[in-house]
Parts: sequence; C-alpha cells; structure tokens
Amino acid sequence: MVLLLHVIPATSALMYILVMSHVARLSTAKLCGTAAVIQSRKLANFLQNQSEDLLKTYLSKQGEGFPQTTSLCKEPVEGFPEGQVTDMKPNEMLRSIYVTLRHLDGHFQTLRRQQLDLVSPPSDPLHKKLTDTHNRIQDLAGNIKCLLEEVPPEISITSSSSGRGVFRQKMVGCTVLRKYSEFLKQVVSGLNHVISRRSATRGKGIQRIQKKVLRLG
Repeated sequence: MVLLLHVIPATSALMYILVMSHVARLSTAKLCGTAAVIQSRKLANFLQNQSEDLLKTYLSKQGEGFPQTTSLCKEPVEGFPEGQVTDMKPNEMLRSIYVTLRHLDGHFQTLRRQQLDLVSPPSDPLHKKLTDTHNRIQDLAGNIKCLLEEVPPEISITSSSSGRGVFRQKMVGCTVLRKYSEFLKQVVSGLNHVISRRSATRGKGIQRIQKKVLRLG
C-alpha cells in the first residue's frame, strides 16, 4: 500500500482512500445491504415463478367437484396488504412485505397440516411443494427482516379456516395460494425499486467524495 502511494499522485491516493472509506461505512452500517436485497429479489422471483405450478397442483389434488379455476377462490383471508406495496415508501414497503410473509408462514403451517389429512399418500408431490415453498418463505422473511430499520413486534396469527368444513378449508387454501402468487409479483417489483434506489444513493455518495477531493487538489 505504501509503495502504491509513492507511485500515484497524492490527489488520486486521497480520492481512493476516501472512496474506500465511504464504501466500508456503507457495508458496516448495513450488513444486510444491497447484496441482501438482490438475494431477496432473486428468491422472490423464484417463488413467484413456482407459485402458478403450486396452485395448479393444489387444485388438481382437491378431489372431484372442486373447481379447477382460481376465479372462485375468494374466501376472506387475513394478513395480505390492502392496495399495492409498490406505492409505499421503501421502508414502509419492506415492513409490509415482512409482516405479510410472517402471516404467510402461519397460513402455510395450516395449509400443510390440512393437506396431510386430505391428500394421500404423504409422498404426494403436493406435500413436498408446500414444504419447500414454506421453507423459502421463511428464508425470504429472514432476509427482509435484516433490511428493516425497525423490526415490527411479533405477529399473532389466527387461522382463517379454523372450524370450517372441509370444502371451505380447501377454498381458503386456494385463496391463500392465489393471493400469495399475486403478492409475490409486487414483492419482486418493489425490491427492484429498492435496488435501484440504493445503487443511485451509493453512486451519489462516491461522486460527492470525488468532487470534494478535486476541490482540495
């Protein structure tokens, strides 16, 4: 490092040190920074791509007479945001995404338990798809939690299908999966917006340092 400073001009050396210091501050201040947002976006995009197949598999396993279209899956289900999360400010949006994912954690726990009772055998592909999706929802929630400036209090989740008949439980499950797929589209779009904002903020910070060094030179 000492040899490098002898070779390059003093102004360039100062600029390099200040820029690297700025980048280091960004990295230490946000251990779950841009890389975590990108990872979350990739995971959300993967889940969104898989969600239609999961929904089709679910519908095909609900037995004779169950509708094979989601147009009738309109049961009241708690835990999903009203309106578009992409219309919110970034921090508010991330909080809404996290809260919704925590509700989805509860919904998938109920859904998996009910489907184990209704769909045989336990080795049926539906059960693996539900389990894998549930695990990835928990992973995504962990990533989003890491990005929050303030973590919301623990969420109390009451199953919206408790005490209902089997057919209504199936309809609630269908509604959850339909709304889950629609929600993921918003998540991917919202995280793309966050990535763009963070990249722009980092770029502006480095530009400010460069201008400062040039004035000193």
